[in-house]
Amino acid sequence: MSSHLDAVLNLVTGSLVLFSSIGIFVLTLNARYTHVIGRVRELYDDLQQSHEADTLGKELNMMVSRCHLLKWSFGLLLCSALSSGVFLLGAISSRFLGSLNDGVLVVFVVLSVLFIFSSMVFLFLDVLASLRATLIHIGK
Repeated sequence: MSSHLDAVLNLVTGSLVLFSSIGIFVLTLNARYTHVIGRVRELYDDLQQSHEADTLGKELNMMVSRCHLLKWSFGLLLCSALSSGVFLLGAISSRFLGSLNDGVLVVFVVLSVLFIFSSMVFLFLDVLASLRATLIHIGK
């Protein structure tokens, strides 16, 4: 019985590290998204009262596009978490029941990594958009 428990713990440890990294990534995305939403609200209020409508409109459009990028990043990260969860449950059930093929489990791991990588690409695009919005804000 102890060898089964050791095997399951070895299997679960890697998945728990993956889930922890997904959690940290979610915190990062949430902080960026909260900041962008706050900035969109400020820009919209300023746009209603200002004479610099062109500059503020450009910055507002950039911030809205950042919201869309972060939304996609969140969605892909959610897909990664789901894929990792299916892998974890499948690996544990496969260990005890022996019903799943290892190839299926590998597919879920590959999907999870692919979704995380794609989410990071959208985060990087958000960082680039943030730089462009800052340049618009300072007038360069």
